Formats: sequence, C-alpha cells, structure tokens
Amino acid sequence: MAEEKKGFFSRLKEGLTKTRDNIVAGIDAVFYGASEIDDDFYEELEEILIMGDIGVNATNDIIERMKEEVKKRHLRHPSECKELLVESIKEQMRVGETAYDFEKEQSVIFIIGVNGVGKTTSVGKLAGILKKQGKKVLIAAADTFRAAAGDQLAEWAHRAGVDMIGGTDGADPASVIYDAVNAAKARNVDVLICDTAGRLHNKKNLMEELKKMNRIIDREFPNAHRENLIVLDGTTGQNALAQAREFGEVANLTGVILTKMDGTAKGGIAVAIQSELNVPVKYIGVGETIEDLQKFNADEFVNALFDVKPDETAEEESVISDGDVAEESVSQTTAIETAAPETSVTEEAVTGTAVFEEAVSDETVFNHMTGSEHAEASEENDVDLQSPEEQNAEEDSSDEEAERPKKRKWFFWK
Repeated sequence: MAEEKKGFFSRLKEGLTKTRDNIVAGIDAVFYGASEIDDDFYEELEEILIMGDIGVNATNDIIERMKEEVKKRHLRHPSECKELLVESIKEQMRVGETAYDFEKEQSVIFIIGVNGVGKTTSVGKLAGILKKQGKKVLIAAADTFRAAAGDQLAEWAHRAGVDMIGGTDGADPASVIYDAVNAAKARNVDVLICDTAGRLHNKKNLMEELKKMNRIIDREFPNAHRENLIVLDGTTGQNALAQAREFGEVANLTGVILTKMDGTAKGGIAVAIQSELNVPVKYIGVGETIEDLQKFNADEFVNALFDVKPDETAEEESVISDGDVAEESVSQTTAIETAAPETSVTEEAVTGTAVFEEAVSDETVFNHMTGSEHAEASEENDVDLQSPEEQNAEEDSSDEEAERPKKRKWFFWK
C-alpha cells in the first residue's frame, strides 16, 4: 500500500509540473525577491495566485489569513511567508471527516458533468476502488445518448469486476435509473453508481432530465445515502468552476472528481472549487488506469503543487512521542553516567526512591578482578537501602574503605 501511495504521489507531482512552473516560479520570485512585507508584496502575490487559476475568492481568503498570521507572528521578511501560504491552502482544501460516509452505508452515487470530462472512466475507476474495499457494487449505464457509451462502460465494469444495468441506445435514461435502483434493492447492493450522459450546463432540457432522475432515486430508494459527484476536467480551469456552479443549481453537489490532472497548467482550479463553491474535491485522477483515481489528499496535493518535500522527521517525532517511557529511561541513564562521583544524596532525593550503591569501575576492570574482589563487589551491591547516617558511618569506618573506589548513587524512581 505504501508503494502504491508513493507511486501515485510521484505521478501527481509529475502531472502538476506545468501548474507548478506556472505558479511556483512567480511565487518564489515574490517571496525571495521582495525586500519587505508591504502592500506591493501582497499585490504581487495576489496577482500570481489569480493567474494560476486559484480564483479570486480563494486568493482573497489566503491573503487575509496571511496578513493575520504575519501580524501575530511578527514576521519581517517575505521569505518567511511561504510556509504560511502553503499551510493556508492546505487548510482550505482539507476534506471533512464525513466526506466518505457513503462508503459505510447503502448508497447511490450520481455522476454528472459535461461531455468529454471523463465521467464514464471515472465511474469504472470508482467502482474498482469500492470493490477493492469489499463492497458489492452495481453500475447503472444511464448514458443512452452517446454511441457506444454502454459498451465502454461495460468494459470498465468488467475490469472492476462488478455488474451493470443498461438500456438500448436512445432509451429513456430515467427508465434505466428506475431499473437499476430496483435491482440494487433486490440484490442488496452496497453502492449503486449511476453514469449519466454528458450535457452542456446551459441546456435547460437536459438539465431538467437530471432533476427527473434524481426524483426517481429519491422516490424509489429513500433510505439510501445520496452522493452527487460532478466530474470536472482540470485542464479547463475557470470554465470548470462555471460548470460546477450551473450543475449545483439542479443537483445538490456533495463532491468533485477532478480528472486529467496529469499535464495541466491549471491545477490551481482545485483550490478555487473548494473555496468558492464550498464543495470538496473527493477524488483526483492523474492517468488512465483504475489505480490512477485516488481519494483527494490536501497535504499531498499542495506539497506536489508547491514542490514541498514531505516532512521526513514527522515519523521520528511520532515514534518518540509514543515512546515516552523509553525516552525517559534513556535520559535518566545519561544523567547517571554523567553525574559526578562525589554527588551526595539529600533526604529529599532519597524520599520515594530506592538507592543502590555500585563501585565506579568499567566493565574491563571488573572482569579482571580476583575472586575475593568479586565477592566484595557482590556484597556491596546487595545493600538495598541506606540512610544518610549509615552512609556517613560506613565512609568514616576505616582508612581501608576510604581507599576503595568511590561509589555512585543509582536512583530508580517508583
């Protein structure tokens, strides 16, 4: 799984090369070229973000957040602001915890969008993703207008290993949806994915047909969790945003599938969609195979967009935080080893502790002791607890004991 994720991230990063070249070069010029954080700095940054298809509203939000953080952190140099920009965009694009609740319930996923954005292939890839999760999936081929659309979807259903309900060319799409919904209920399907014909967002009759299909699903399958996902072509930039707005008027959009992100110079549109429409990007596609459609990850996307290296120390910090006991033990050992031999034990230090005495001699010296010396060392180590008075008496007992190696106090906290 780790290798698959790494491979997808690499493909995503490669696919966003044109967008990165279009945005990051200009942003770096502002961050590292400006001498101070002033109005000119913010204006130049705003212009680059808008030109990168991040959108006016999203850009305004980003700039305002940055201004607040600059004041709060008392930043002085523009180069210190790049991290703020990256974190602000990540925060805007993070998908909510309930975004994929449809995977946990019996659901109907309605796929909509204009011609040529990749709806049919997205249906097949999404079916494959859900099938791998152990879901029972059924596809409804409601695109009865486009020639060979049913055959194309049948091929994708075969690749994903799921069943499909279709109709003849030119049949009423609403009738296909009706049959598919009833088949899904009869077969106790976990997820029904409905493919629909591509339609221009400004064609009123076709948009009304979408409303009709939605009414059938609501009437025949009222208890199903509903997902209306719009498929948008990442290469179309602001036009994709216009499409989402129009489709949002006839269907309650719950998410976006952003396709063709491999090779586009307008990848910033993902930020604009999330910010301006308040509709999360749930899936992102960077290729033709089933594995090339993945759940959207804001951190991975923004890191790929701005060429930010993943934090290699995050895992180490996590391991350390999970191993507090081990770290505490190591720190205590270090303190013991560096403590001065003459360190005395006060009554406060003795309280709640067990004090052990051990001769300060390394392992090599100990190994070369005579038998009697070993016995003496063993007798010393058998002493478990001593009061300060006993320790002082023992130290002053004879000159012979004074010549012995000095002793170190060992503490083991209860």
